[in-house]
Amino acid sequence: MTEWIMTCWQGPPDAAADGLRQFGWTGPGDPPAAAMDPRIGGFIPPSGQPITTADGVAFVALVTKGPIAPPPGLAATDPELSRSIIGSF
Repeated sequence: MTEWIMTCWQGPPDAAADGLRQFGWTGPGDPPAAAMDPRIGGFIPPSGQPITTADGVAFVALVTKGPIAPPPGLAATDPELSRSIIGSF
């Protein structure tokens, strides 16, 4: 059985969108992604939904099969902070 973890990031909205797209997420109005990265089980926000921001900072999360380093422009977020802002899986 695969053990999934919640990976939480924060940063500028454009960096968050670009970071999620590299794993197969699509934003509102984006064309469908070719394929989702096999290490990813899901996204917050789900594909097609806007990214949640608070005071100009975007908060995103992924369910992953293991740790993944944040993409450029993003930093790891405390999971409790992320859950309070964007919820959980």
